[in-house]
Amino acid sequence: MNPASNATPQTKPRTNPATNAVASLSPASRANFRRAYGMALAGAIGALLGLFWYVELVHTSNIWVRDCWAGVAIGGAIGFVLNAAEPFRDGAWLKLSRMGTWGGLAGAIGGAIGLLIGEFVLGGLRGGLLGRSISWSILGLGIGISQGLAHRSLQRLIFGVLGGATGGFIGGFLFESLRIALAERFGYALSQALGIVVLGAGLGLFLALVEQALRRAWLQVLSGRQEGRIFLLTNRSSTIGLDERAHVGLFGDAQIARRHAEIIVTPSGYALCNRDAKARTRINGAPVSGERMLADGDKIEFGGTRLVFHRK
Repeated sequence: MNPASNATPQTKPRTNPATNAVASLSPASRANFRRAYGMALAGAIGALLGLFWYVELVHTSNIWVRDCWAGVAIGGAIGFVLNAAEPFRDGAWLKLSRMGTWGGLAGAIGGAIGLLIGEFVLGGLRGGLLGRSISWSILGLGIGISQGLAHRSLQRLIFGVLGGATGGFIGGFLFESLRIALAERFGYALSQALGIVVLGAGLGLFLALVEQALRRAWLQVLSGRQEGRIFLLTNRSSTIGLDERAHVGLFGDAQIARRHAEIIVTPSGYALCNRDAKARTRINGAPVSGERMLADGDKIEFGGTRLVFHRK
């Protein structure tokens, strides 16, 4: 008798193909994927919250008033959540209040203007998906502008305008298509909720994709509490440290100073300047005391946090 015949068959652990596919990507591609996924999720959550506020608070038969408040509620909620998501994850409450306020205000104004203009477009086009998609595109434009205002960056403003307008148009087209196609089968409320989630996710996704396609320089966290996080370097001078007002806020590392370092744009490229004599800063393992030019792929250590610098 073969003892092996009575052995319990070994079963292979089940694996998730999607998880395996992400794990097989390079660290940079994984970071880009997480960024796009996070922005899409934030946009979807914001859109759903905005729809809830609109349904609960707005009760009018006047189409102009209704569209105005729909734009304020949906655009404001998407703008707020998209800008506040990362500061919330970092526990940076001052930054959250500033960025969330800019995001909410710009999104609300863009949303109101977009949906009101959409009514005129619908009249000119005699209805249809195109007119509604254009109105949602203007809403996305307002949300995209909030990205530049919140970060006080012209480069971010350009990214936001392109990504917001594109995401608003495509997301709006899918939203209206789903709402029409699913209304009879699942009811108006559910089809509208599904459609608005797609709209918000599309806005967040295209904001991230345009940002990744057009960015010029960025830092990616390799180790530390914010591992995988990407910080765009879109200002002439980007401060780095524990200060919530820093462009690159590195939290959770006691070795990092409030104003630890700064990356500035020079005629020769990007330079790293150590701003705290007691702070530990290294590039490719070598200590930095003053100013040092950066090359693509340089490994930087701020305290116990490791990052990599990239530029196009």
